[in-house]
Amino acid sequence: MAMQGIDISAWQAGIDLSKVPCDFVIVKATQGTGYVSESCDAQVQQAISLGKPFGFYHYVNGSGATSEADSFVDNCTGYFGKGIPCIDWESGENSAWGNTDYLKQLVQRVIDRTGVKPLIYASASSFPWDVAQALDCGAWVAQYADNNATGYQNSPWNEGAYECAIRQYSSNGRLDGYSGSLDLDKAYMDADGWARYVGTASA
Repeated sequence: MAMQGIDISAWQAGIDLSKVPCDFVIVKATQGTGYVSESCDAQVQQAISLGKPFGFYHYVNGSGATSEADSFVDNCTGYFGKGIPCIDWESGENSAWGNTDYLKQLVQRVIDRTGVKPLIYASASSFPWDVAQALDCGAWVAQYADNNATGYQNSPWNEGAYECAIRQYSSNGRLDGYSGSLDLDKAYMDADGWARYVGTASA
């Protein structure tokens, strides 16, 4: 079983999810301790109204592991227990890059406060498998064959080279109902599997 979907941020402000074919959507919520996407709630609420499984993510910037986790949890209180929380770990705009202990501390804080284990997003070439394994978190892995425009792919390049919950395989996706580029993702689960990753929030 698998689902095809997209991940979006304020770069896709105004996107109409009712017109774009997607089984699920993952929305950027926060970054660091001071940024909240002004598009996030509208995007999430539309996904909910359409009955689409959704996720929401925090982009790590290195401004303090505990305070970043708290900012994510505090700003997304209403989403935990409804969508899958995700932690985005990459090199850009991230002063903690390379320090996986920082990442582990941040993710553990999210788990401690919410009772939910977030997915960890990172590039395949630098994926923190040790952190994901230690904290029993699912992996959302980014790996592209190229940057050519593409629609959904049933068998993305290098599929099966590693186990993951979700695979992001293009940042130049082109889908009906939206004129710009989209990140394309394949989730190796059905709606019931998605619900298991959502979990039950304790706070």
